[in-house]
Amino acid sequence: MDHGYRMLRHVVAQVFGNFGQAARLTMLLTFLPMALLLLLFLQVGPSYNAFPGGPMEPQGQMGPNGMGQMTNPGLLFLAVLAGIVVSAITYCWAAVGWHRFVLLEEYGNGIVPKWHGSKVLSYLGRAFLIGIVVVVIAFLTSLLLAGAVMAIPSQGFAFILATGWVLGMTWVITRIGLILPAAALGQPMSIGDSWQATKPVATDLLVPLLVIALAITLLNELIMLLFTNSALGMIPLAFLYWIQILLNLSLMTTLYGTQVEGRALS
Repeated sequence: MDHGYRMLRHVVAQVFGNFGQAARLTMLLTFLPMALLLLLFLQVGPSYNAFPGGPMEPQGQMGPNGMGQMTNPGLLFLAVLAGIVVSAITYCWAAVGWHRFVLLEEYGNGIVPKWHGSKVLSYLGRAFLIGIVVVVIAFLTSLLLAGAVMAIPSQGFAFILATGWVLGMTWVITRIGLILPAAALGQPMSIGDSWQATKPVATDLLVPLLVIALAITLLNELIMLLFTNSALGMIPLAFLYWIQILLNLSLMTTLYGTQVEGRALS
């Protein structure tokens, strides 16, 4: 397990030792789509004038459930769909930039990484492929999980199984995820190649995955406790979400560097 702790230390140092570059390469691309999607939702989402007594339409229309109807449901759907697409592209753009910065020392253009269109699209395609594999595995294993919970109807047992299931799925994603930094570098790699490359550190990998997940969960709960019923809590939660993304990207980058390129952990 010593290698796992060294891997965790390297990942944390990679993020916080290059925090300025991390912010320049990924922060805008992470949060801008969220802000635009929120703005679009506020523009075309539920109309407050649709309620009786509203300031503009005193006799506003009511839906069958007694709630105000959305004025533009079709436009809202298109806005959300566009937001998802833009978010996926900007995320891949940021991820490619971060992988290339760590592995190739490629710096960005101001507050965004350099645009590598073919590599971003390749990254997106491989991420989609991972998603398909994970969905299939998750479906099959969730059936087994449900059967075990039905056989032993205990909340504690269900919690332990669910926690182990989430950790296991994260472990699988990381094991096959080296195809992503490979895409950022324009290198061919299959899921099987990634699985084989991470085989020597399969057990050690549990250390950074477990520690990062536990730390993020505890910090998330602490923020929720400190900012109970306050919208201000969204700011530190968003920042924590960004840090989690960076740590996950850095873990895959570290694995690619050590298991594929043969680099040594510092």
